[in-house]
Amino acid sequence: MSWLVKARKNGGTVDVKASEHDALNVAQSGSRFEEAVERGFVYLTCNQTTVTTQAGLSATTPALTIANRNGSKKIVKIWYAGAGGLVAAAAGAIYWACLGGYSATAVTETTAATVRNSKTGDAGAPNGVAVLAVATLPAAPVAIAVLGGRGGAAAITTAPWFAPQARWFDGALWIREGYNFTIQTSTADTIFCDYIFEVVDA
Repeated sequence: MSWLVKARKNGGTVDVKASEHDALNVAQSGSRFEEAVERGFVYLTCNQTTVTTQAGLSATTPALTIANRNGSKKIVKIWYAGAGGLVAAAAGAIYWACLGGYSATAVTETTAATVRNSKTGDAGAPNGVAVLAVATLPAAPVAIAVLGGRGGAAAITTAPWFAPQARWFDGALWIREGYNFTIQTSTADTIFCDYIFEVVDA
């Protein structure tokens, strides 16, 4: 026996139907993050030029930094983080997503990164949050996730292509006031990075 439920939406009703076996199928309508993008606080950023990292976790050569400034009253939710190497590394490299712990000392904001709002396409970082192509952190961060790895010392003519290393966090990683987020590498490497993130009130 099939059945019908009337659900309210925007002052009207929508029919929700079940099958003759009493199974109710629920499907997502629209793209995966459409509602969050519609709210207008989702951002995209990518290095426009390469950054050469140090070997291991470093406060002085983070590849692409998101710094949630003290007093911002914001939370940064990381949806996606990725990186790709441009030239052959001196050795194999692991790419880490890294979290800098709380510090009352601000990140040194040397060069702002290119940021776009994913809804409007407008340029500019969200209020209270710095997105930086060049920065110095208050202290070396800790690695919290492996984005991937790539091969070692072969010449680029021998091993000319490396897949980007990336991970979808789907908003499960929150960057609170006084914390920062970067990508770093186990071996010195020359890389581009890109992030998708959302900013919400704390």
